[in-house]
This record gives sequence, C-alpha cells and structure tokens, in this order.
Amino acid sequence: MQTIPGYHIKTLLGEGGMAKVYLAVQNSLDRPVAIKVLDASLNQDPAIQQQFEQECLLVARLNHPNIIQIIDKGISEQQLPYFVMPYVKSISLETVLPRKDISLTRKLDILIQLCGALVYAHRNNVVHRDIKPANILVDYDGHAYLVDFGIAGYFTVNKKAADKDAVEPGQEMIMGTGAYMAPEQREGTSRTNQRSDIYSLGVLMHELIFGVVPAMASEETYAIPPAQDKYAIIPTLRPLINRCIEANPNQRPTSVDEIRQQLLLLAQGRHLQVNRWGTESTRDNIPPNYTLLDVLKENPFGATYLVNDPNRQRFLVIKKQNLDHLGNAPQYAAKLTQVQHPHIARIYGTGKNSRVFISAMEYLPGGSLQERLTQSLSLGQCLTIAQQLCNALACAHSYGIVHGNLRPSNILFAEKNHLKLSDFGFPPHSYGGDGHWYQPANEPVSTGADVYALGAILFQLFTGNLPTADYWGLKSRWRLRNTPKPLRKLIMQIIHTNPTKRIASAELAGAGFNQIQGEQKTRILEKMIGA
Repeated sequence: MQTIPGYHIKTLLGEGGMAKVYLAVQNSLDRPVAIKVLDASLNQDPAIQQQFEQECLLVARLNHPNIIQIIDKGISEQQLPYFVMPYVKSISLETVLPRKDISLTRKLDILIQLCGALVYAHRNNVVHRDIKPANILVDYDGHAYLVDFGIAGYFTVNKKAADKDAVEPGQEMIMGTGAYMAPEQREGTSRTNQRSDIYSLGVLMHELIFGVVPAMASEETYAIPPAQDKYAIIPTLRPLINRCIEANPNQRPTSVDEIRQQLLLLAQGRHLQVNRWGTESTRDNIPPNYTLLDVLKENPFGATYLVNDPNRQRFLVIKKQNLDHLGNAPQYAAKLTQVQHPHIARIYGTGKNSRVFISAMEYLPGGSLQERLTQSLSLGQCLTIAQQLCNALACAHSYGIVHGNLRPSNILFAEKNHLKLSDFGFPPHSYGGDGHWYQPANEPVSTGADVYALGAILFQLFTGNLPTADYWGLKSRWRLRNTPKPLRKLIMQIIHTNPTKRIASAELAGAGFNQIQGEQKTRILEKMIGA
C-alpha cells in the first residue's frame, strides 16, 4: 500500500497496464478522492515517467462536465508518481456492456456525452489515445465521464526510442489497447491524432450497440430484434460506425462533433431526462416541427436549447431568458436581425410573452473561447482573434449596440479560427461562480467598458491571467513581458482603468492590432529572405 502525505488511502479500486487506482480521503477537506499511482515496475523507465508527468499537467487544465479533472499530483513516500482526482461513485462502461436492461436511448445518451468530452479535448489539442469501455465511467445519475487521457492502457516501449530524435522505424512508443487501436496508432504515437480517437470511438460504439467489437461481428450480430430498436435507429447508426472505423483516416468523419451531431439527430431529444422544452415550446409559439436535440444550458435566468429546423435543414439555438433579467437584449436583438457581419452571431428572429424573451440564432459548432483558454495560442492566433473581436465590436457600436457582458463564454467559433460575438445586451450574472472579471470596476455599461473587456480577454489570452484591478500594478506589466513591446503597450492602453486615457474605440484598437500583425509578417519575411 502507498503512503501519500495529506491523504489516507483506504482501498485499491483497480489497476491497469501501468498504474493502480486507490480510494482515499483528502485529509484537509475530508472528502473522498481517487489516486492513480504509477506502477513500480515502470518507474525506472524515463519515457513513461515523462509521459505520466506531461499528460498529468495537460489534463489538469481541462475543465468539462464529462471529464474527471486532476486536482493534485506528487511523489509518494515510495517514490512513485501519482495524481489525484475527485472520487465519482460509478461503474465502468465495461461493466455495463453485458447487461441486457440498458435501453438504446440510454446508450445514445452515453455516446453523446462521450462525444462532448472528446470534442472539448480535441479543441484543446488533447488526443486521448485509449478510448475503450474501461475508460468510460457512468455514475448512478446516468452521467458519463471520460478518464485516463493518454496515461492509461498498455505501453510497448523500445528503450532506444526514449530520445525522440533517435527513433527508427519500428522502434517508436506504441500506446493504446489492441482491439480499439486505429491502424496508424500501431505504428507509433507520432502517427496518432484526433482521427485515431475517432476510430477507437467507432469501435466502442459498435460494441455498445451490437455487443461485440467489429472484428468479432458476424451476420447474426446485425440481426437486431425490432423490439430493441423501436425508433429504427440502428440501421442508420451502422453506416456512421463504419465510417469511423475506416482503415484510411481521411475517410473517417473529420471531427467528433460531426459524429455528435449525427447522434443528436438520431436521438431526437429522447436521451434527455429532464428539461423544460416540452411544456414550454407550445406556449411560446415555437414552430411545432422544431425538434429538440439537446439542452445547452439551464439556470435560474433561462435556458438555451439546440433544435433542428427541418424546413431549412439546419441546427438552431433557441435562447429563452426570464423577463426580469433582460437588460437591453430585446432591442439589440431586433437590430441584429438586420445585421449580417462575419463576426457577429446571426439572429434569425425574436419573440416575447408574459414569461420569457425568446431569440433564435445560428448554431456555431466550434465552441466558445472559454473552452480554448487551457491551450497555448500562438502570437498569430491571438492577433487574429483580436482583429476579429475589434471588427465585431466596431460594427455593433456603429449601430448603437453595446455588448455589456463581453467575456470568453460569449465569443463563439464557427470554425477553428473564425469567431462570432453573441449575447449582446444581456446583463451580467454570477450564477455558477462566473464573476464580473471582464468589466472595469465601478464603470457603467458603455462602448468604453466593452473596449476594456476586449483588452482583459486579450490579456488573458497572452498571459493566462486577468489583469490586476490597479492599472499601474507592476504585476500586469510583468505578465506581458514576453509579448512584443508594441503589443504590450497597446494592450495596456486598452485596459487602462481611467476611461479618458483608454483607447477610445474598438475601431482604433483594431487598427493597432492590424499594424502589429503587419509588422510581424514583415519580420518573418525578412528572416526568410535572410535565411
């Protein structure tokens, strides 16, 4: 048994190819935790030690409801690396598979949740490498969790491959579990990418729906009794699964989000256990042929739904907000229905009744900027984001529209590097611990406050932190020390706490970023010519 300061280890929960997992109590908070400890037999291998440490730090930055986060790490008294996770009372999907009482709808729910976790991980450039039933946990409320990002499973290591530059064909580290590994994954970790996870996901989907992995399937495997598929979903699922397990990565779906969207269309909202759509949609005069696909958010202030508009063959986002928490949203949304800007989320229509304000907007599949804050962005990516934000704000301000609550969660992506602003005019709220970090203290809503929020977001992108409340604080300047001097000066002007000394408009800020990006391109070109 391991001895880890600050934790009381109670029992062994399980063990895999490279680690053991213990149930323990965190003494300082008196809460149960799960501790994964590297197996002693692997502790002398520098390649595995490095992988354990690297992936531990990587996953610790992920924050998603379907991913169990790492909350602590260290070295045990037996000199073995470990990391700590919240303990979730659950069973693995491996245990669920043999059961005959799990409905097809329930299985779709697990897969949709799993896809959500993978979409988030892939957006943050994290590849799991070991998708399999043993690495999916399901709690007693039906919540699914993806665990063991890149650090579980079985490792085949050639000692000569520890130095990446010295890797020869056939000598590279191979990570994964045989039955679920993509063909390219068997050639080594350097050939493993997001589409390798898609292959593993396809194998898991096949096993969950049909009872066996594809390699073990026969014609009888696909003879599903009608009673198990009363919605005729399985015949549609099989082609999707077959695409996922194509040997050629280029023939697989381009992203996990594409798979998730297909699963949502098949489920037609039947996977949802509790939501307010069914009782409210008729009263709110929402077109009856709009099909609920997913609940994106629900809180005391309202709800946001993903729906399918069959007439136009598109997804829509329906947002309902309580009348006592609207701010200027209704009048701004009415203006935005007439605005088509490449960096402002399109509003298709609005409505209002005695209970809620309703808006229908385009669905942006790329997630929010909030979801990307865990990864390091290049200077070029940050400058592109800055220019797009400035363009969007400048356009909105020209129509008399002030955002008033600009923050990373309101910046959405249509594609990887193409963002759009949303939720203009809604007042800030602190539900769920979301503080008013991006607004200048004691300053009313205004175009100037929007400019400050823009600067605070960019400061966070470049430094990983928010600016200090005191503009003249040395800490903010010190955190920007690694950015080019012109950029550092521009951002400090944008986040000036004195509105009269702040850059006057989003348009001027955008011009500044354009100039800096032009100078960066010139320097790169000069280096290339010089080389």
